[in-house]
Amino acid sequence: MDLLNYEQKLQKYQLIFVTIPKFNYLLQQMQQVINAYRQQLLPNFILSKLEVTAGDFADLMTNSDFLPTMTLPAKSQFLQNFAKFLDDFRDFIQKDLGIWTLLNAPMMQRWTTLFPHLKYLELMAGNGILAHSLQQRGQRVWATDNLSWATSSATGNKPWTTIEKSDALSALFAYYRYVDVVLLSWSPDRDPIDYQILTTIRQLTPRPQFWIIGEYQGATNSLEFWQEARLIYDSRLAQINRLFPSFDLIKDHLFKIG
Repeated sequence: MDLLNYEQKLQKYQLIFVTIPKFNYLLQQMQQVINAYRQQLLPNFILSKLEVTAGDFADLMTNSDFLPTMTLPAKSQFLQNFAKFLDDFRDFIQKDLGIWTLLNAPMMQRWTTLFPHLKYLELMAGNGILAHSLQQRGQRVWATDNLSWATSSATGNKPWTTIEKSDALSALFAYYRYVDVVLLSWSPDRDPIDYQILTTIRQLTPRPQFWIIGEYQGATNSLEFWQEARLIYDSRLAQINRLFPSFDLIKDHLFKIG
């Protein structure tokens, strides 16, 4: 994917799909997400599913008013390229803005309504979007990261809040006595630090809760972690996840880990 031209392509697609309601709406949402994150704000809506379904493909292929000068093979290739463009949205946000968890305002409002008085320690906080979103809603959060994992993106370039420079285990030992919940969002899938954090938390007294945002046995967290982790059901987290649906092939959620 050509990340440098992604926003230019987005603007071109907006012109091309202006008469196609579904994709005109999706492309506007994508632009609004980018604009909000650049201003260190959360989008005030839940991003729709970014996909070209088989039905969409058939409708557009047979719509003589859509790209009327293109041959059918050319139109088919165009739609395939467009579908790939939608799939690449998360990669663009991660690499260009350094944001790995695509939070939205409705989910964070639900989060702090259901859990109004918790204190948090966020490990490997990156740009601090999660910590900042909680802080803006009146929550006490210590955000920490030494950014040793974030060498291939803009993570850390423009922090949303104050990030204390500390590796995960050092931060855990420094703050666990003062917090109710340890947060870990989008831990890399090839780094066993999440497993080390989990086994360390289990040995702490008092023992804080451990919540993560990630994809179960997927794009985030190490194999060792998922083999060891015990998922704890909490109806309040389920309510938050309803406002944090998957918009692409990755299905990341908020999990409580035992």
